[in-house]
Amino acid sequence: MRILVFEDTYDILEMVTNFDINLDNFEIKQYWDTNNSTTRIKEYSPDVLLLDYYINPINGLQVLQELNLAVSKNQIERPSKVIGISSSSTANSRFLQFGADDSIIKFELNKLDIWDAKQSP
Repeated sequence: MRILVFEDTYDILEMVTNFDINLDNFEIKQYWDTNNSTTRIKEYSPDVLLLDYYINPINGLQVLQELNLAVSKNQIERPSKVIGISSSSTANSRFLQFGADDSIIKFELNKLDIWDAKQSP
């Protein structure tokens, strides 16, 4: 499973490794800014997109809005899951209002059901 992350403060791979999640079936790519975010999403073609709210130069909600617009114009394929990750529950609620599939406090990433997917028995 391919996971693309836009997060500017915390190393997400390190975080999930510290949660002792088996990452054998995952490929995680992280960008520390949102420059060219739609192009990056299109090129990486992730199964899951994780968006931090407080990131620059445009915030994660704006990335989601640009993604939704590009999808509506058939310019890009939408990831199977788009998940808002923020330390603010208010920001996470905004993600859901604008079409994210899920949202979570970023320090609780281990609770996402994506880690159960495609795991070896």
